[in-house]
Amino acid sequence: MNKVIFENSMLSVSIDELGHLKLHQKNGGVVIIPIHKNQYAIIQHLRNGENLYEFPRGFIDSGETHLTGGERELKEELNLESSNSYILGKLSTDSGLISDKIQAIICEVDDIKNLTPQKEEGVICCKFHSLEEIFGMIKQGLIRDNFTLSALMLLIAKNQS
Repeated sequence: MNKVIFENSMLSVSIDELGHLKLHQKNGGVVIIPIHKNQYAIIQHLRNGENLYEFPRGFIDSGETHLTGGERELKEELNLESSNSYILGKLSTDSGLISDKIQAIICEVDDIKNLTPQKEEGVICCKFHSLEEIFGMIKQGLIRDNFTLSALMLLIAKNQS
């Protein structure tokens, strides 16, 4: 039996019978891949004092689907609205440590004139890039976020079929 040592509305942390730490995500999360004219939004996000380049992401609220949560996060983080959203696939962050329900979703965006990064949440800026430019950012070590890299790999694999 797991002993819960911390809990809030988004997750609980416990220790299992072997003494291993476990994180359980309650509602799940989304990695959002915003697409506009065959280019993909990469945000620059300040997390724990570090500038990171990544796809937008966030927790979904209780009662939300991954799609509605992703669309809400897109609106909150970038002030953009999706004209068409669909689930790309499931992601697992660390199956040995974290029990999560994360989905990568595509949000097609027709109009980016109202793009406004959510600076109070650490989003510094957002730019749309081609896949080739994103590959270059990975090669330079700019993109190293596991959610972004996993979602990107899923996007590439699904587009190959």
